[in-house]
Amino acid sequence: MCHIRQLGIADLELILDLQSRIHAALPHESVFQLSTREFIAYCLSDGGRCYGATWRGETVAYRMVYFPRAREFNLAKDTALPPSEHGRVAHWDTIAVLPAWRGFGISRLLNARALTDLARTDIRHLFATSSPRNSHGVRTLLATGFRPIRMVEKFGGKLRFLLYRPYPAEWGPPEDDGLLMLDLRATKELAAAFEAGWAGSAITIGAGGSWLSMRRHSLPFGNGRPDRTAASRQEAPS
Repeated sequence: MCHIRQLGIADLELILDLQSRIHAALPHESVFQLSTREFIAYCLSDGGRCYGATWRGETVAYRMVYFPRAREFNLAKDTALPPSEHGRVAHWDTIAVLPAWRGFGISRLLNARALTDLARTDIRHLFATSSPRNSHGVRTLLATGFRPIRMVEKFGGKLRFLLYRPYPAEWGPPEDDGLLMLDLRATKELAAAFEAGWAGSAITIGAGGSWLSMRRHSLPFGNGRPDRTAASRQEAPS
């Protein structure tokens, strides 16, 4: 039976070892962004939440949630979410499972525990990123209530989906019955669709590729780009 527990700073070396083993086993290492020791330590203390999944006495997976607060790297800055709400943002950061333990629903258990705990906080906006090449990772995020809303460059120019979920509120209904399906490899077409107000709603994974189903959705904070001028005013020292 799989046991989920919240990890603490004493588990830092455990997470670093798991991260290294999981990264080394990936066929495309670029889909997994390595975290620094300092970042993991921050999340293990008061800068986030981290959970481990233990199976038969071995920790085989972990989930990290990051509270960016006033730090520079806040994914909300890539959206029109008002700066006054940036302190209520959490990043649905890294989830990683050792290869031998994939397919047992461990990610689902980790996500459920993290969401349950976040409901007792003042967090209202969840953001995540995922590589368009990581179709299974995108599917897991969709199953957790996230929707791709934009294409961004992160981690030194790597192309990523930006995904969002209101929390604990749910998504409202789409604006209409329109449906668009785009290949995950068609990154320019996907970026244009996001700009036009489409958001990802489901994914189809087949032998010939993966396709994102999209519906028109109005985001709670609008579909426009961030107001950098307003953000600068908000963050300027008094």
